[in-house]
Amino acid sequence: MKYYFLMLLCFVSLLSYGQEIDNSSNTIEVEDFQELDSIDVYKIKRLSFGIKLGIPNIAGFSLEGITPLLGNRIAPFADYSSFPVNTVDTDIDLTYTEFGSNFYFGNQGKGVYVGIGFGNLKPNITFKEQEFEENGNRGIGTAVVSTQIKTTNLKLGVKTGGRVYFRLELGYGIGTIPTTIELNGTFTYTDGDGNIQTGTGSETEDFPAIPGVSTNGVLVGNFGFGVSF
Repeated sequence: MKYYFLMLLCFVSLLSYGQEIDNSSNTIEVEDFQELDSIDVYKIKRLSFGIKLGIPNIAGFSLEGITPLLGNRIAPFADYSSFPVNTVDTDIDLTYTEFGSNFYFGNQGKGVYVGIGFGNLKPNITFKEQEFEENGNRGIGTAVVSTQIKTTNLKLGVKTGGRVYFRLELGYGIGTIPTTIELNGTFTYTDGDGNIQTGTGSETEDFPAIPGVSTNGVLVGNFGFGVSF
């Protein structure tokens, strides 16, 4: 009887010990999974190169680099584009550059961010069929004017992760936009003897319309995509 009682006691002890080991293993597995969950397994892609479509870029190239500063939140960028905007009265060749930095709210170089940039919009404007006057002589000619519009751009954006990324930005560029422009050009006219002469003159015209540009600043709105490394 004592033998059977001792066997039963050993059996119960083994069961209890086995249960403790099993519970301990489960605890270790749970803790291991929790530890794995706390580890950032996403590999940050530091360099992004792509295209932006919108205003004032129209269509241009974009470069961004994610730095380790502030936990991978600071990302300098540079944008460049060159495009024509032609109308009946003017031909405008626009060059746009912007340099600045984005600040990501997350620590993986993706997601929502705010950005500040310094934009420089350089329109090279050709006024066609422009009327000039010099010493009472009037005629039609052309005038070419180069100017630049500098703005401080504040933006809110979102960018996806992965090898191929997409981004969306909305914001506004604060700057001084001219309302008029001074034209200096050459023109031809017919003198009193019927001969064609060439003269030079100057006129003041309204600043031509450029998409997204108003008297108070420049609208910023674009969609971008590209690859990240």
